[in-house]
Amino acid sequence: MKLSGNTSLTVNKGQTPDAKDVRAALQRLVKSSTFAGSQRLQDFLIYVVEESLRGRADDIRAKTIAMDVYGGTMSEMARRENVVRVDAGRLRRKLSEYYADVGRNEDTLFDLPKGGYAPQITVRVPSGVMPDSPVAPHIKARAWHRPGIGAAGIVVLVGFATVLMLTSPKRDAPGRSMVDGLSPDERSAIFDASPMRLEAVNLANSGRDLIFPALEPARLNAALIMFEGAIKNDPSYFGGYAGAAQVAATMAVVTPDPDLTRDMLAYADSQALMALEQAPETGWSQAAKAWVEFAKGNWPEATDFAERARRLAPNDVHVLEFVSLILLYSGSFEHVVSISKEALSKIDLERGYVFQNAMGSAKFHLKDYKGTVSTFEHVAEKGGPVGPVSVAYLMAAHQMLGNVAEAQTLSKKLSREWPDSRVDLLFQRLFADPKHGEELGRAMKDAGWEPKG
Repeated sequence: MKLSGNTSLTVNKGQTPDAKDVRAALQRLVKSSTFAGSQRLQDFLIYVVEESLRGRADDIRAKTIAMDVYGGTMSEMARRENVVRVDAGRLRRKLSEYYADVGRNEDTLFDLPKGGYAPQITVRVPSGVMPDSPVAPHIKARAWHRPGIGAAGIVVLVGFATVLMLTSPKRDAPGRSMVDGLSPDERSAIFDASPMRLEAVNLANSGRDLIFPALEPARLNAALIMFEGAIKNDPSYFGGYAGAAQVAATMAVVTPDPDLTRDMLAYADSQALMALEQAPETGWSQAAKAWVEFAKGNWPEATDFAERARRLAPNDVHVLEFVSLILLYSGSFEHVVSISKEALSKIDLERGYVFQNAMGSAKFHLKDYKGTVSTFEHVAEKGGPVGPVSVAYLMAAHQMLGNVAEAQTLSKKLSREWPDSRVDLLFQRLFADPKHGEELGRAMKDAGWEPKG
């Protein structure tokens, strides 16, 4: 932590004050003007400090903070853990701001080291003076940046990323357009410059493959871990920020919790701006900004950034995924079908992607129900994303075609496998014109689907 103020003072990281001094300093901090209006950050810091003072520093996890500080039902925990991650970053910035201003003369210092949620508590003493306060053995610093998991977890995830890269369909075979835009020579050049940069690139590209289906919290959490790992490996690589922005904006879109939406949008916006600052000329950065603007409901900005992203990276299927979804929900159905067909004519894919699902969805709203069925079935056969959204569109298309038995079978599968899913309400939120979501919802209910709650 950088400290300002009296330069004759130093931080002695081997010593800590007693509990009485800690609590007094904590109260001064949370009541300061720096933390005014940030009740949740106050509660966050008070909780982790008190847990440390009680000897439970090793047990502090994102889950425990989510449960004990933020509350909510168990079904909300996965989403709330992501808010904990965002708030941890906000808290670190607030602490730096505090000690640079109103808390510059404080002797008892709090920090939240990147890598966990247990606070580091130290005493600042005059240079050359040996403090006589005993070391509190239960107050420890953490040394690895990955909220909620330890260093071993990161190693496992990096290994998983490597396996995923090796087992995913090959993307750079001769004679075909490359999905991720990197040739073997380019990868070799990146490795020669910095192996850590290449690992960041690999992690980020693995994260892109995990985002969809977007209604699976575990996938989104894993993707966010990948992107934040890429940022840690190489903070100058734009892809980690672009991917983190897309995941956080997706979380904001799919959650019905307004507080979570606000927090994830703030985080997504900051990450998208970082990506644009580092690489404004890339389609991925532009697509990330487009997706964030879409999540914020800024349709003109979202479509402008989306079109620019497509022009910059016409053969990047991951860019096309977000572009096609933005155009779909804006109601530009013909455009979605057109750009998807154009991409398929140029890119030889070995598996299905979300932009193909978007094309199937667009065909439904264009009343090409046979096209909807064939498109979604083809994507599923090719190993593309399958989730409640694709099942809902298939169900509705079969219902509109008069294939009652198929529609009812899909209705039962949706109710059985995603019993709490309210995709009908989600569709109404996603479309710029809710009537398109209502149209889909009516067809689903006509097929016998009954939402719970």
